[in-house]
Parts: sequence; C-alpha cells; structure tokens
Amino acid sequence: MQNQAPLFSPPDATYIAQERVFLKNIITDRWSKYSALMQWLEVSADPQRTAKMFSHSLRQDSFFSKATHNSYAWRCERSDGLITEWYTDDRERWAGKIILREMQKAKLLNGIIVITRYYGGVKLDADRFRHVVDATQQIISHMGID
Repeated sequence: MQNQAPLFSPPDATYIAQERVFLKNIITDRWSKYSALMQWLEVSADPQRTAKMFSHSLRQDSFFSKATHNSYAWRCERSDGLITEWYTDDRERWAGKIILREMQKAKLLNGIIVITRYYGGVKLDADRFRHVVDATQQIISHMGID
C-alpha cells in the first residue's frame, strides 16, 4: 500500500490513479447518491491486513468519512493459491454480500470494491439492492473485467 495516491473527493465523475478507479455519483435515486471505488490490492502473506489498511485509509478521506454507508468487499488469491474473501455492509444490510457476489461472478481477484451511499432522506427499500448491484457492475465494467 505504499506510494498510493491519497484518496480525495475529485470534482469530476471519474478519477483514475495507480490502479484505482473512482466513479462519483454514478447513481442518483430520490436524492440518495451512489459512488463506486475499486482498488487493486497488493497481495501479501496477509490479504486481510492489506484490506484493513486500505479501509483505514478510506476513513481518513472526508468524502468517505461523511458518507452514510461505505459497504465493501474484497477477494484475494494468497500465495498458496487459496482465495480469501470478506465483506462488510456498514449498516446497509446485505450490501457487502451483494458486492462480493458480483466480484465472484466476474472472477475478480486481488481487489477491493467500495460502494458509497449518501442517504437522501427517502428510504429506497428494495431499490437499494439494485443500485448496489448496478454500481458494482459499472465499476467492474469500467476496469475492463467481464
């Protein structure tokens, strides 16, 4: 995780730096706004530690720290060939699991995807699941992974 560009809130919709893609406000529904970030992870002997370090750096950025939810999932192939994966919902029930499922479908390894939601004041009910799927698919597609 050394020599990474610092996370920040770019003014435009897309930011690409050092194997990181950030798509800002790609979905808006009833004043809620969704953004997506994908970062390739350097696989170490301890991928969970690497992902935790990334998560910690994310919370240092005001765009992410002020968001209502930062749900994410990561998948890594360890040096011994085993795949480890994990997710967190960040109080957006099932969101992390949905992100992980989309990563599994795309066979995406050694990366983390964060879906950020700024709550707009109106409950989205089941539509929020569709938005998490759509945002995850958009960031995966943007990275050129099918």
